[in-house]
Amino acid sequence: MLRKLIRTCLVLRLELQTVPLDWSMILLAWLRRPAIEVVLGTRQADKRQEQAHLRRRLDEVYPF
Repeated sequence: MLRKLIRTCLVLRLELQTVPLDWSMILLAWLRRPAIEVVLGTRQADKRQEQAHLRRRLDEVYPF
């Protein structure tokens, strides 16, 4: 387990060294669309899909 964690950290360190990060662009992108908005939108879409599935199932079982 510890070996995998160390390998992961080394790979991330290597990958971050090869890609230059522009923190101002990252901040601007975050300000335009916060990460929490993405997560909440996904959860709401999943909830709507589950509700639609439940309604269809109820209509099959109880057609009246």
